[in-house]
Amino acid sequence: MAIKFNQVNISRAANSEKREWDSSTARGTQSTHRLRQTDSEDSRPEYSSSLEALPYTTAASEFLYGYSSVLAAIKANRRKLYTLYIHTRGANHPRVEALLARARSIKLNIRDVDDKYMRAMDKASSGRPHNGFILEASPLPQCPITELGTVSKDDNYFKVVVDRQSKEDAAVNGTKTEYTYKSAGWRHPLFLYVDGVLDEGNLGAIARSAYFLGVDAIATPTRQSAPWSHIALKASAGAAEGIPIFTVASPADFLGNSARGGWRIYASDAIPPAEQRPALTMGLGPSINPEPDVEPFSNIIYTFAKTTRRMPFDHCPVATHPTILMMGAEDTGLKPGLLNQAHYNVGIRHGREVDDVGVDSLNVSVAASLLCYNMLQKPKAEKKSGDWLF
Repeated sequence: MAIKFNQVNISRAANSEKREWDSSTARGTQSTHRLRQTDSEDSRPEYSSSLEALPYTTAASEFLYGYSSVLAAIKANRRKLYTLYIHTRGANHPRVEALLARARSIKLNIRDVDDKYMRAMDKASSGRPHNGFILEASPLPQCPITELGTVSKDDNYFKVVVDRQSKEDAAVNGTKTEYTYKSAGWRHPLFLYVDGVLDEGNLGAIARSAYFLGVDAIATPTRQSAPWSHIALKASAGAAEGIPIFTVASPADFLGNSARGGWRIYASDAIPPAEQRPALTMGLGPSINPEPDVEPFSNIIYTFAKTTRRMPFDHCPVATHPTILMMGAEDTGLKPGLLNQAHYNVGIRHGREVDDVGVDSLNVSVAASLLCYNMLQKPKAEKKSGDWLF
């Protein structure tokens, strides 16, 4: 009986264990099924609903980003503008209506997008802040030129000689040979040539200052120069859209040809050692002292090229002739071959009596700003001795 009882117990135990295993397996299968179903549902919005990249209308399309850059491109309307993407974040921008009004006035395609486009918009801006605004457009016009030509101060224009370019490039850059500028009845154009600047942020900062101060055009070489990329355009805060930009394939030939056409070239360079005394005033223009025995002074020093002979303290280049200002690389300055092309040199006095830490120059974008500001100052009318009251 004992043996029979044990067999029954073993049989019951086996059946019970089988039922538990079947139940456990069923629960495991259901659990696995639920887990896979949940994974699938969670992953769908992330991978199948998000847009990976914004579509290109043309192979040469560029994406501008940020409110200021996008608005400037729309205002200038120098490019072909394809599509404006405005994310929900951008729709809440305090000045979005001004941008929309401009976009609608030129019948620009506008797309309101949500978070599904965020990844694509971040990619279009290379991860930089875009504030919810992305504009697809053709490249920035950069007309290639070989020289600067005739200038008319009375009719407010200067001419350029356009270099050869492909049909496709001409469609982007144009073939315009005459550009207007504001002479205000007294000045010739100021043309800024930027050579060897490799930092895109510096290039954009130079364009921003040049536009703000009233420089009439900018040129860069086709080699050994930072590109007018989205980084440079962003750094310019949109200013690059509003100022003519040119490219030069042969800088030495360009400068030589322009000089023969009447343009005068100023090279940004260190001032002569004899002039390296501390700046006497914070002002950047000439200061005229009524006392006859006190020498007038200026913190911007003009000298004749290849000499240390100083020009008059109140010299104003654009009041005298069409002017090219050359700015060189951040670390080495202008190449010797370009310095040899200059008619004049121009530099800025150091503000300290002793340079304790070895800072002997300014950032190229800052130096360009100070020099352009000085060059564009209208000369003060010279007072006669009887005009002084005291």
